[in-house]
Amino acid sequence: MTQSSERSRLLALPYIQPNQAQKHVTHNEALRALDAIVQLSVEGVAATPDPTPDEGDRWIVAPGATEAFAGQDGAIAVRTDGAWAFHVPAEGWLAWDRAAALLRVWTGSGWDQASGMPQTVDQIGIGIGADDTNRLAVASEAVLVTHAGAGTQVKLNKATGGDTASLLFQTGWSGRVEIGTAGDDDLHIKTSADGANWTEAMVLEAATGRARFPAGIDGLADPAFGTGAPITAAYVASRGLDLVTNGTGLLRNGYNYPDEFTFDTALTPGMAGSNLYRGYYPGVVTSTESFPVDPSATYRMSCAIHQKGIAGDWSAHPNESRHQQLIGLILKDIDGLQITPLHHMRFRHGGVDSLTELAAPLAPGDTVVSLVDASGWNETVQTANRRGIIFFGYRNSGGFLYSDYSRIYLADLFDLTGVDKVANTITLKAPLPASLANPDDVSGIWPAGTRLANTDSGGTYKYVASEGFVPLQDDTWYRATGYIGGTDRSGRNAAMNFAPGTAAAQAMWLPNFSNRAGGYSTYADTGAQHGVRFAGLSFAPEPLAAGQRTADGSIDLKVPVADHALGTIGLAPAGRSLTEID
Repeated sequence: MTQSSERSRLLALPYIQPNQAQKHVTHNEALRALDAIVQLSVEGVAATPDPTPDEGDRWIVAPGATEAFAGQDGAIAVRTDGAWAFHVPAEGWLAWDRAAALLRVWTGSGWDQASGMPQTVDQIGIGIGADDTNRLAVASEAVLVTHAGAGTQVKLNKATGGDTASLLFQTGWSGRVEIGTAGDDDLHIKTSADGANWTEAMVLEAATGRARFPAGIDGLADPAFGTGAPITAAYVASRGLDLVTNGTGLLRNGYNYPDEFTFDTALTPGMAGSNLYRGYYPGVVTSTESFPVDPSATYRMSCAIHQKGIAGDWSAHPNESRHQQLIGLILKDIDGLQITPLHHMRFRHGGVDSLTELAAPLAPGDTVVSLVDASGWNETVQTANRRGIIFFGYRNSGGFLYSDYSRIYLADLFDLTGVDKVANTITLKAPLPASLANPDDVSGIWPAGTRLANTDSGGTYKYVASEGFVPLQDDTWYRATGYIGGTDRSGRNAAMNFAPGTAAAQAMWLPNFSNRAGGYSTYADTGAQHGVRFAGLSFAPEPLAAGQRTADGSIDLKVPVADHALGTIGLAPAGRSLTEID
């Protein structure tokens, strides 16, 4: 705004001139202008004058004004002494619009609504200081974000999937819960007791929407139901009356079969699918799940086998291109620990069981073991596993004391010359180690009368369904079937009995056992692509079976056998069979 030397530069207020007469007129004119435009509040915006204005009314003249407001667009009209006076605004003037209840600003071309704050600021602190990291900081009892007539969203946007967009809940500035997409695009919920160590409670996968519970499902069900992944109706249906989940492939995938197998729907024995293994013998492969067993009951285990034919001249080999397939169980105790022969087998010398008792207390550090009877102990076989001691004083995590199963044992403790069957003593190669201390005694001393035996070793697995069946023909489905039941207390590792301590089992395979690079025994090397399929894995109770304990402590099993011609069912000694699937 440009004014003459007789007016102020910004508000155009008249100056009192030197030697001016009637100075009060000029002074009062300036006061009237100040009274009109300082702390400016207008009645509203109008293009025509109010027909009944009050003295002192102020209006913003709208564009295209007429009548007394004509030619004064944008000016402030003030009712003074019964007439309208006009003041031309400068850029940045503010006026409160009483009619619209908002603050207006003169931009140089119009009276726009004032924003109240700049569009962009570096930091904002409300009740607390902001900083370069926390550029918006609020200290308040609550923060409200509400709708403007419909819905509303709070958006957290990150640059890339590997970044983090999350809500972090803190106590004393230390993190306790984080919810968000931390490091990927899945939704993560994490918790912490100290702000340093975090546990991931739940993950919702971005691609599938599926929920995972890395920390377990405690709280989703009664704690008495145990822990583990939640199950679906399809999962339950896939087990049916069996103990094996998805044995027939009802889930339409290879779940519960080894990762080395590939699920296949093109070739099956009338089931939802089969599981293909292709290659040389890979070693032991297992099912995903274990299942509970009652070791006093009898079970039938079966699995369908299909050996793929492969081109070549295999006539030099008795079984041509077909191979041994072994199928059975890994046994586990109530704590999920694998049971091996060393946990229960007892050496026999000349048919005499080495199971006996201590004739005198035995402490860690001692070098001589005094026995009630050493006649069954080993003095002929150099194998290390047959020169050890097993103490039957093992308790599981629940405190149960086993009579025929123990994890307190060690091999290679004595030399054959250390066995004195006259004195009934065993002289150890080195002092009894602390690992063999009595866990029920603070000093680790085993009292006289403690049951113990000379260790022995045998087959690690129970080949229940197949101990090496070879399919009779290529490209034909066969079912391998076998039985297991009753607890073996003989110390011999009876093939068709559960080991003492068994509470659960896991299915295992030795696929293409005899397919080895360069050949194996009389079997051909049929190459790294030779396939075998398995389907219909089953492990189920056999309620009509009968068992009777024998003199040596094993169980003699008999199982139902049907005579179709006679229409009868009888009992026959349990065994394994391989039958073609019709």
